[in-house]
Amino acid sequence: MASRLAARRAWRSGRRPVGIDLTPMVDVVFLLIIFFMVSTTFITLETGLPVDLPQAQTAQATPSDLPTVTVTPDERVFVGGATVTMEALPGLLQQLITESGDTTVVLRADSTVRHGFVVQVMDLIKQSGAQRIAIATGS
Repeated sequence: MASRLAARRAWRSGRRPVGIDLTPMVDVVFLLIIFFMVSTTFITLETGLPVDLPQAQTAQATPSDLPTVTVTPDERVFVGGATVTMEALPGLLQQLITESGDTTVVLRADSTVRHGFVVQVMDLIKQSGAQRIAIATGS
């Protein structure tokens, strides 16, 4: 109460009260926080590719940093969000497997892709040195 009276007297006498108003700074900080929350996407390249995964009742969600091969409905193959030819797939996966140190590769294939094409991709994954192939399913 006393500080309010002192501020009023100082205002009336022509002197402005000494102090920093933090309200504009707090507003700017909140706007920055909202901007970064809205502008940041939480979708990785692999989950961003439009693939209709087959459904499974016993599927377990295990997020990982394993090398991931994605096969789209038009039978295009992606590794790390970039299109890869069938000939280049084993060499690229072999490099990723040696970098990660894990011999498991995740296969995300659309449910409408021909079975034979998926088997070809699985064979190329095995040729790259992968010991296990984890097949991604929808929830």
